[in-house]
Amino acid sequence: MKTESFSPTRALVIGLGSIGKRHLGLLKELGCDTAACTRHAVPEARCFEGLEEAVQVHRPEKVLIANATADHYSTLRHLKNLGVTADLLVEKPLFSRPDETQPLEVQQRISVAYNLRFHPAVLALREALRNEEPVSAQLYVGMHLSTWRPGRDYRTTYSASVVQGGGVLRDLSHEIDLGLWLFGPWKRLVAHGGHFSELEIETEDTVGIWWESERCPKIGVEINYLDRAPRRSILVHTRCHTWEVDMIGSRLLCDGIVSQSWRLERNSTYLAQDRAWLRGEHDILCSFSEGLAVLHMIKAIEHSITTQSWACHPSTS
Repeated sequence: MKTESFSPTRALVIGLGSIGKRHLGLLKELGCDTAACTRHAVPEARCFEGLEEAVQVHRPEKVLIANATADHYSTLRHLKNLGVTADLLVEKPLFSRPDETQPLEVQQRISVAYNLRFHPAVLALREALRNEEPVSAQLYVGMHLSTWRPGRDYRTTYSASVVQGGGVLRDLSHEIDLGLWLFGPWKRLVAHGGHFSELEIETEDTVGIWWESERCPKIGVEINYLDRAPRRSILVHTRCHTWEVDMIGSRLLCDGIVSQSWRLERNSTYLAQDRAWLRGEHDILCSFSEGLAVLHMIKAIEHSITTQSWACHPSTS
């Protein structure tokens, strides 16, 4: 199948870690005139060491921010000060903390890269739930951190560092975003987690959360750096059916029977997301306010873990 071309759209990728390189390749595949801002030049792209030079010379129409989470806010501020008016896509999570928001004044042009919204099984589940009433839901993700980046010591990655914005809550915050996207804003929550494993990191490696939302009275989420056999799933009981999403197997099951299945490539959800961003289609893309809602929830989760108590949404307290 022919790939849709977005030539001559000028795109700039800021940061060329593993995720930045992935986006760089996909944007090139989609036909964009793509450059990168990075301290480590690569042969696949025109590279600039400084952001000011990259903006002045490349004049990007689209900017994708894929540097360390702790640097997202300062990067957005720098782009604003340079007068950049390009559409922005920020790798998840949006920031390290929810208070890093002002004065940006460009919120309407920022999307957050929660690519699992574009998984066809998730989209099919969301459609199935439109006419059903959820009673309980469980979202699970587990992947052993040592296997994430082959050839690189996991202890030196941002995932292992508090200062760089790592930790399983932020690294695997897809499940929090999906829970909010599928079931609406949370009302109250309780959480337990920390660093419990043999991993040599300073960040949390496993967190369990229970919350109540507008659409579903009981939602459970387990996220960890520990599974040696990666798993990612969503289980929803409604008044009519039991729905299950197997993301790794790309299947949607209804009452234990496969309802739909897909054959996905490794980059399928990223490609669908980047294509929607380039087209300016925002109905599935995570908005700035939705990305910020994830951070506020993470803050409440951390407070619950520290105080060993329930946390209520500010709007209900």
